[in-house]
Amino acid sequence: MPARRLLVIGMVIVVAAALLLIYRNRRERPPALKKTDDLPQSLASEAVDGAKLNNNVSLDYSVGSLKVVDEILEQAHEAYVKDPTSVSVPSLSSTYGAYVGEVIRRNEQRARWGPEDTVLGERSRRLNWGATLRAYPFVWCRERILKGDSFSLWASYSEAKELASHGVL
Repeated sequence: MPARRLLVIGMVIVVAAALLLIYRNRRERPPALKKTDDLPQSLASEAVDGAKLNNNVSLDYSVGSLKVVDEILEQAHEAYVKDPTSVSVPSLSSTYGAYVGEVIRRNEQRARWGPEDTVLGERSRRLNWGATLRAYPFVWCRERILKGDSFSLWASYSEAKELASHGVL
């Protein structure tokens, strides 16, 4: 009888642990992304958190914060030059590209996220800015990491803003 009782208690513990694991995994799963803006907004939040944690700076979605992102990506470039395997270019490009796009979307009335861009790959979005301009902040951030000072995130934003204000492609 005692061996049987131990077996039953052991089975109850195993089932309880399995249920707890299922509950925890379900609770920790990120929310489903349903709207076009959901993925960029989620990635932008990751950039804000990462900037605070890794660079001890606060990003506030202001246009001026793009200069801070430029500095963060310059540091990523320097690390990349020393050891390319030390920097996850796709991940940083996605998170900071989404942040840059969110800054533009939040500060420019005519800027909206487009659908996933099949040319640029998964987790990549273009920003439809005005009637005709298509901006690619994910690409801007990738180029900033790979090319350093020879590619300016701030200059890309400024040029796109100028083109958008004139309705030019």
